[in-house]
Amino acid sequence: MKGVVSIVVMIVIMQIGQILSVCKKGFTRKTLPAFSVSLTTHKALAAGEVIKFDKIRLNTGNIYNPATGIFTVPRDGLYLVSSSLMAVNGKHLHCHMWKNGQSNVGAFGTNWSQGTLNTVMNLTTGDKLTIRHDNASGEEVFGSHWSMFSAYLITE
Repeated sequence: MKGVVSIVVMIVIMQIGQILSVCKKGFTRKTLPAFSVSLTTHKALAAGEVIKFDKIRLNTGNIYNPATGIFTVPRDGLYLVSSSLMAVNGKHLHCHMWKNGQSNVGAFGTNWSQGTLNTVMNLTTGDKLTIRHDNASGEEVFGSHWSMFSAYLITE
């Protein structure tokens, strides 16, 4: 029991340290770069098409552009980037996250399953990230908020 309590206390101390680290740098909940978006409608995808997530849930600093599907990094730092994409029934879905025009982490789904990508990345101010369909034809992404894209700054 003592060991469990020690572990819990260590985790709490680490979390407080991270919060204080962010606060010391002048970040607040309203200024910490972060976005979270989802897709409202199902969409047939062309080869290489950028997925434009149209429902903005959070977009601190307007770092995600729903018209282009591009997340533009506002400041250097370590970021958590995540996307979950659902395939429609009877179809496959192959997508990748792209950074500055280069394919990076991938996600695959089929028959109502979701492909998920989560990665921690060192990013530089001005880097551009998108979620793109691969070159397969006849694939669709499921909307209704089952497909999403998000990122936030962990630390500088």
